[in-house]
Amino acid sequence: MAYLFGPVPSRRLGRSLGVDLVPRKTCPYNCIYCEVGPTTRRTLRRTEFHTEAILRELESYLARPGAPPDFITLAGSGEPTLNLGLARIIAGIKQLTATPVAVLTNGALLYLPAVREALADADVVLPSLDAARTHTFRIINRPHPSLSLERVLGGLENFRQEHRGPIWLEIMLLKGINDGEDELKALKQAIKKIAPDKVQLNTAVRPVVKNLAQPLGPEEMAAVAAFLGHGAEVIAEFRRSPEAPVMPRDETFLEMLARRPMVARDLAETLGMPLSLVESCLRRLKIAGLIQEDRYLDQEFYRSFSPASPGEPGPQKPDASLPGRAGPEKSSI
Repeated sequence: MAYLFGPVPSRRLGRSLGVDLVPRKTCPYNCIYCEVGPTTRRTLRRTEFHTEAILRELESYLARPGAPPDFITLAGSGEPTLNLGLARIIAGIKQLTATPVAVLTNGALLYLPAVREALADADVVLPSLDAARTHTFRIINRPHPSLSLERVLGGLENFRQEHRGPIWLEIMLLKGINDGEDELKALKQAIKKIAPDKVQLNTAVRPVVKNLAQPLGPEEMAAVAAFLGHGAEVIAEFRRSPEAPVMPRDETFLEMLARRPMVARDLAETLGMPLSLVESCLRRLKIAGLIQEDRYLDQEFYRSFSPASPGEPGPQKPDASLPGRAGPEKSSI
């Protein structure tokens, strides 16, 4: 599939069928914690990107037999609101299926009325806000030079006033960066103005771009949730009972692992396969040199180096400086 991936396990959305709306790593930010890798095209300019082809692929996928995903999630390996066809894609999905539409966005472009209008028919919008102080915002998100924190915060506040559906605000907490008292006080004040339906706290649980992005522990996360109030919750790990096992093609593994690093357990739950069978497939693909293994936070993550979509470069090999990596030749994900 050129534009779809998954369904993948989401800690917030269950079995989520992902849809890539922009070329790989086209984004207003270059976040230090991004699991997809460094931004290769940092931009604020919205452009048209294969809207009709995306809808055709969705129509073909949804015509297949089988249980539908819990959500169709517009996200992928770039910022989806950069696609000028966003509103048409949401409308097209609504014509094809009753499956709810979620949009994962960093919220950087919500200052634009056209973007807020394009998101009007989404069933749930999940923007992010990692800092409410300019210095920290620039450390974590490394935004486009023309983008200010004030513009981002204003966009979130305006979106809340206009959007009828639920808004779930995600905050990525990084140890020693945005978890201090002053940072959390500023975030709490911003949350009050934005008034999201949920505040969901995350931390760097997957391999990240920069070692500077280090995770908080469970007790620290719980303490931040208690401090922020406003219904703040720590995002729990995804769990789902496997369905009848179906042996997928190798391309399925490679495509999923090219989008994001995953542990064997998550793959097993997503594909409805026994864990032992998934582990056997991963060993075979690793021996064949098609996937890479990395240890991060005492978990073994797998990733592939297959292209994300035709004509687009796939993820680069992870930096040897990632936590737990002995060097670029390590192959023990």
